[in-house]
Amino acid sequence: MARTDPELILKLARQRIARIQEQIRTLDDLASGTLARRTKLCGRPGCRCARDQGARHGPYYEWGRMKNGRLVNRMVSTQEAILIRHAIANYRAVRRLLRAWEVQTTRVIETQNPRK
Repeated sequence: MARTDPELILKLARQRIARIQEQIRTLDDLASGTLARRTKLCGRPGCRCARDQGARHGPYYEWGRMKNGRLVNRMVSTQEAILIRHAIANYRAVRRLLRAWEVQTTRVIETQNPRK
């Protein structure tokens, strides 16, 4: 069969969609936004952080995300940061997979309803 065979194109697209769906099913936590790792100066002139960048206070983690159309930032613990980092990676993976799913769905639609 030639690669341009509509039945083959549909079969391959549906197989790709099934693989994408399975990949999405394996993901657990999802979170949008960014996670920043920060160190800070305390402002006391006698503190080591004022003289030595390596002695800054922290690290502190800050999670930024959109909530109700507004950017919100929240300081989080190291343990929360680990979970959030994982959830953000999963969220980005789902977005990539959804784009791939859309491409395959478009291929199915265009193959089933070719323009003349």
